[in-house]
Amino acid sequence: MASTRISAQLPPDIDPTKAPIAFGRRALPKLNEEIQSPELLTQQRALMALCDLVHDPEKVYQAIQIGFVENLKNLLLHHDSTVRQKTTEILCIMAMHNVGRVDTKGSNTCPR
Repeated sequence: MASTRISAQLPPDIDPTKAPIAFGRRALPKLNEEIQSPELLTQQRALMALCDLVHDPEKVYQAIQIGFVENLKNLLLHHDSTVRQKTTEILCIMAMHNVGRVDTKGSNTCPR
């Protein structure tokens, strides 16, 4: 007779440091809410997921329109070093894209 055994370990293809993200237009607004969460783990997971998304210029444009830059600037003063590090990495990746160097009024925010 076969018996059922449940493992206490996570499957090998699941990364516990990344937040599950919503699909489509809801992904970035949900991450914007999560980076403002009072829970440290929620913030860290959201920043990890956002770091993966901002490699796409279209996502950078959407993030700027949503208002991520202000929230990310606030996180630069966070007490946790991981939050500060991932925030800096996200801002750096965003600045590498042309859309990340241009503000909403169309003028360059970074000198060339």
